[in-house]
Amino acid sequence: METASTPPRGPRRPSASVLLDSGIFVLGLGVLVGALHAWWAAGADPRLAAALAVTLPLGWVLTRFPLMVTGGASGIHVPFAPVVLFYLLVVLPPPVALAAWALTAVPAYFVDRRPWQSRVFNAGSSMVSSLLAVLVVGALAPARPVDPRMLLAVLAGATTYFATDTVLSAVSIAVERRRAVLAELAEPGALVGGGLFLLVAALGFLAGAVRHDMPGWVAALTLLPSMAVVVAAWAWRRAHESRRQQRALFEAAVRIHAVTSVEELLRAVEAHGTALVSGGRLEVRSRPPVEHEVGCELGDDPRRWLVAARPTSRYAEQFDEVALASLGSLAAAALLRVRLAAETERLALVDPLTGLANRRAFTTRLEETVEDGTDGAAVAVLFVDLDGFKAVNDTLGHAAGDELLTESARRLLDAAGPDGFVARLGGDEFAVVLPDLFPGAVDDTAEAVVTALRAPFLLSAGPATISASVGVTASEPGDDADTLLSRADAAMYVAKRAGGGRSVLGV
Repeated sequence: METASTPPRGPRRPSASVLLDSGIFVLGLGVLVGALHAWWAAGADPRLAAALAVTLPLGWVLTRFPLMVTGGASGIHVPFAPVVLFYLLVVLPPPVALAAWALTAVPAYFVDRRPWQSRVFNAGSSMVSSLLAVLVVGALAPARPVDPRMLLAVLAGATTYFATDTVLSAVSIAVERRRAVLAELAEPGALVGGGLFLLVAALGFLAGAVRHDMPGWVAALTLLPSMAVVVAAWAWRRAHESRRQQRALFEAAVRIHAVTSVEELLRAVEAHGTALVSGGRLEVRSRPPVEHEVGCELGDDPRRWLVAARPTSRYAEQFDEVALASLGSLAAAALLRVRLAAETERLALVDPLTGLANRRAFTTRLEETVEDGTDGAAVAVLFVDLDGFKAVNDTLGHAAGDELLTESARRLLDAAGPDGFVARLGGDEFAVVLPDLFPGAVDDTAEAVVTALRAPFLLSAGPATISASVGVTASEPGDDADTLLSRADAAMYVAKRAGGGRSVLGV
């Protein structure tokens, strides 16, 4: 089992992961050096050069076409290149076969397109697994290579290779992602992958057996079924990726269409995007993709990018680029819809002239405040009416009247303080909701409102002076929002009949 694992989110991999992968690579180099030493000690068999002439290009090609069993986040594939090793074990002595395979596999892994840490690990893991497989085949192999017992020996060696590589890969991924090793070993499709790997080993045995008993050109024909398997695996992989991404895109479109907030939308994009890309990891972030990553910009403000790990094959990368572009287009349209809906809802609750809350927003806020105050906390309402506004509007014009209303709103906000909720109910009527926390605090606020609105206004059309009639009431047990507002409104009319420019407490 090979791993195409990618770096976890964040700038650095765990130190334990780096040390583990480096240690596996050092063991692999030890196997390579030991294989060459054993070949040299056995007399430097010249067949090594002839074997390399065939295995180097073949191993380079086969390394790029693994048999994909699952599209899980850990990137598990069934390696096809070890068919070369099992072919060599049938036609050459074990020391020569191991040396030829080591000189073939290490360069093939290092010219791969995976991230460097994956190349290092895969090369080392392959060497360690190959050594154990060669030892098993060497111990069980009969004198004649074309023998049923040789096939069993090859299958035993293949089982050893796959089990060793699977365990090493699971440990590497678990350490990198800080997960349990057993969770990685339970990756779906592992048993199917093992069965396919045994078929790969049997194909290597078949090629070696034909090479023993038949002319070379007949043995070369065994490349045809090998290439057929490679092409079939490549085609199946593309079809599998296409179906998986189409399904993930459809699910993402359905989910994204239902969200109502930007935060919920971004979480949905990350969740469905992770199922969409080959690497199994996608994040929405404020930084563009860097090396070993692919991504696309959402075209949002603030700027965001969809970013995923760069796949290990060019075909998977093409699929991911198209999938990310499609998901990005869906997300950008959904972001625009959510923002427009939020802005529409905001405008429905805002007075367009003053920027204050409107009557609808005020009523909702008052109802919520009264409900929250059912445990005994009092709520106060101030109903404010501007005295003399009509005269200013008639003498200085409507533009001056609008300017007066806007400035009055600003003064009301200052007078109400951070705890007050100020709204324009319509015309020259305003209202304020206050928590009645301390004795006299509401009265002080009402007087501050009267004082603030009594000060002269310097309008563009000329100076103007008005006053304010303020009705004040505080909640009592059993009061609802309508009762409070009606009582404050009645108190405001008492203040206005008394000459205005004052506050009156309603009872």
